Amino acid sequence: LRRVRDLSNRLAALTPTADPASSPLLCGTWDIVWTTESELLALTKRGLLGLPCTAAYQAIARTREGGAGPWAYSLDNAIEFDGGFLRVGSTCEPAASGGRVNFVFQSCAARWRALELPLPPVGSGWFDVLYVDEELRVCRDSRGDLQVCARRK
Repeated sequence: LRRVRDLSNRLAALTPTADPASSPLLCGTWDIVWTTESELLALTKRGLLGLPCTAAYQAIARTREGGAGPWAYSLDNAIEFDGGFLRVGSTCEPAASGGRVNFVFQSCAARWRALELPLPPVGSGWFDVLYVDEELRVCRDSRGDLQVCARRK
């Protein structure tokens, strides 16, 4: 793991994107292809109450009220299961310069077969965009976890 962290730091120095947090390249749907995040690893490996995981991704979007004014950003985390899901919606605020993105959970829901439950959205945090281009995003979060994501085509 130390070697992966060292490599991610080296990759950050090579990012072709100035101010990656505020870059339009940050927006899109990103499949999570590798992570050290323990909760995500548990759900993708073990599934949800017998339902196997089929996908884990993040969707980052930005909109402008009436087409003008400041950007409003959203971050949606989703783990899809065969017959269910776990989704967490957030507002987020990228720094104008650098790679920091702050977020606050706003909604959460889980579905297991036909049963869907709203859950309390608890938490906030940040992640640093270490690298982003048209195809790849690498981030480190407030707990030190790493995440490698590929842009969904």
